[in-house]
Amino acid sequence: MRRIALATLLALGLSSVGWTAETESAALEQVDRIHHFGRIDGWRVIDRDTLIVWTTPSRPYLIELKRRSPDIRYSEAIGVTSTGGTTYAKFDSIRVRGLDYPIEAIYKLSRDEARSYSG
Repeated sequence: MRRIALATLLALGLSSVGWTAETESAALEQVDRIHHFGRIDGWRVIDRDTLIVWTTPSRPYLIELKRRSPDIRYSEAIGVTSTGGTTYAKFDSIRVRGLDYPIEAIYKLSRDEARSYSG
């Protein structure tokens, strides 16, 4: 969790100076699922095990993978597994070049937080 929150804060241009547990817990709201009805509007890689996925132009989510994907930075497309148009943390996966990477956690982001990442 600390790795994700730190990566997000750095991606948002925030300094790690003054980093505290309170900053970490306040940084992101964890959710257990994403409703997208089988359609993902866009995505952006943060690092080998973290990406931002938009279910609509106004609904971004930060996704932490259970293990690193060495190819995700170079992939032109990804797949997202789902059941009935809903993707669940700890159950579904991100598919990169034919390999599945289980989703460890999902965090809600605001549009401004997602847009401010300049990766």
